[in-house]
Formats: sequence, structure tokens, C-alpha cells
Amino acid sequence: MKIKLPIVAALLLAPLAVLRAAGPERPSQAGAATTATILKEPADWRFEGMAIPPGFAPDIKLTGSEEIRFAPGMFDTRSSNYFTYVVVILADGAPELGAADLKDFLEKYYRGLSIAVGRGKGLSPNPGQMRAVVNSAPPGPDAKQRFAAQVVFFDSFTDGRKISLNVEALVIPRPTSKQTCLILLVSPSPKNAAVWQTLREIGRKTAGNALRAN
Repeated sequence: MKIKLPIVAALLLAPLAVLRAAGPERPSQAGAATTATILKEPADWRFEGMAIPPGFAPDIKLTGSEEIRFAPGMFDTRSSNYFTYVVVILADGAPELGAADLKDFLEKYYRGLSIAVGRGKGLSPNPGQMRAVVNSAPPGPDAKQRFAAQVVFFDSFTDGRKISLNVEALVIPRPTSKQTCLILLVSPSPKNAAVWQTLREIGRKTAGNALRAN
């Protein structure tokens, strides 16, 4: 059973809570995080938890849970924090994740997200244009676990505009927990913008939480 997405105002107040019902309900959704276990801060960034795969992208191969924190101004197109947020995926079964796996995840996730929200607002984003390019990070101590990506996305949350999302990804194996932690820092802002300093600091703290909690 599919549930219609509410009006725009409701989307802005509770964006991903709505999307949990944007596709067929699955039993695993009952296990979605209601409190942060890994992505514990910033406290003033709105928190949401979902099951993976989410209802709007049921063809995602990973299973587990997702934690998200949205920057203040996330859905304000005039804000320096526009569409800026952090995602943590806790994938069950400790899968190995490389560039091809990340590309597959990002394309299915963002296509499904844009289409699900757009459907409730009379928008028809072109899924064929929503593609991801994923590259390995420059050489370094943990280069095999770091990736940089760009994702074309139609922002159905606002006016349907086409934007390019910059993504920095970190993969953290958690063998004791039999999970793989995927941390995604997301923003359309250029990499030299001040908001990326904030995102990377959140990423460092979140990575520490993932390692300590293992």
C-alpha cells in the first residue's frame, strides 16, 4: 500500500519521516533508528532515522539502517547550508564497498528520492539524468576507504531544480558488529566553501563513534 506524500510544508518540517512511507512498507522499517547511535551531533542539525533499503528505493542492495542529520537551512535555496547534510549507513553483513558499489547506491537512492517526492508535487524528474561519478580518494593512509563523488539530482523538495551534489564518502569496516559503516558528507556547495570544514569535522567525530561502538 502506498501512502500519498503530504503538502510541501509538511515535507519541509519532516522530510524523510514522510519518505519512510513513500513506498511499500517493509517489516525492517520497524527497526529504523529513532535515536542516533553513530551520528550523534550536531544537536541542532535535525535527526532522522530510516531502514535501508528505504521505501523510495527498494532496489538498493544494502540492508540495515540509516541515520541522517540535516543542516539548518537544508531546504532554503538561498541558504549557504542548502541541501547540506550527513548520512550514516549501517549495512548488515559487513559488505565490502568499492567505487562501483557506491555509484550503484547513490544513483538508486537519489533517483528514488527525487521521484518519490516529485510524485506528490506533480513533478516528473528525469531519472536518466540522475547519475553519479565516483572516484577513489588521493593516496593516503586510508585512501582505499575514502571516495569522492558527484551526483546529479533534481530537488523535488523545493522547485525541482537540477543540482550537482558533492559527496565525500568514508567506508569503515565493523567486523565485531558484522556491519559496514558508510559515512556520506553531502552538499552542492564547492569544496572550498566554509560549510565543508563543518562537514568534515562532523565526519571525523562520526568516524570515531563508529570505531568506538564496534
